[in-house]
Amino acid sequence: MKVIKWLIGGIVLILILSVPVLFVAWGMTWKWTSFAPGKADAWIGFWGGYIGAIIGALAAGAIAYFVARRQINLQAEMDNKREKQFLATQLRIEKYQEAYSLLADLNREFVVLRMEVLKYFHKETDLETLRAKDNKCQENIMILNRRINSLEPFIENLPEKHKTIKTNYQVMVNIIYDGYTYPGSNTVIATDTSLNTFKRVSQELMMYTLQVCEDINSYLKKEINKLEKGS
Repeated sequence: MKVIKWLIGGIVLILILSVPVLFVAWGMTWKWTSFAPGKADAWIGFWGGYIGAIIGALAAGAIAYFVARRQINLQAEMDNKREKQFLATQLRIEKYQEAYSLLADLNREFVVLRMEVLKYFHKETDLETLRAKDNKCQENIMILNRRINSLEPFIENLPEKHKTIKTNYQVMVNIIYDGYTYPGSNTVIATDTSLNTFKRVSQELMMYTLQVCEDINSYLKKEINKLEKGS
């Protein structure tokens, strides 16, 4: 299809260039042009230079037009690419911010749950209150985990880190269930429910979650710097 277009364009160009030559040759035969002094070869030279200048101007204009058009298209492509990169970076920043906020909320739930167990151990609260707090915290944690799951494809290393958080959280939950909220149940999940073990496990969980927050915050700063440099 492109070959046919170029062929038609070439034929049209030849015809356009041929018309002035034929017109001059024909015009030299007119009687009413005989009043102009000068020989035929001089007039042919004049018209040749005159028409040549017009054709040259048209060619230069056409070249300038195509060059300008090409530059405009290239600039449009660059702007389009830059805009897409900007939007992609902006989307990543939003995802990082959301993940950071959700993980911070998750860590706060771990802190609340830990404090309630410690208060119960020191007899500062009763069993029913502990169970109610435990149920509420676990419900909030499940909701937060589901929301974090939806962000895993957008954030580097988040699936592995979130899996570690959930695994460590399950260890803490098992200790709380067997040792504090429902002690003496028929099913034994945690082999060691001592307070020291609970403190160690819960502390490790909170510190690890806090570190994941810091990692995501580092990614976030890099993306913001990238966005600022791009603008």
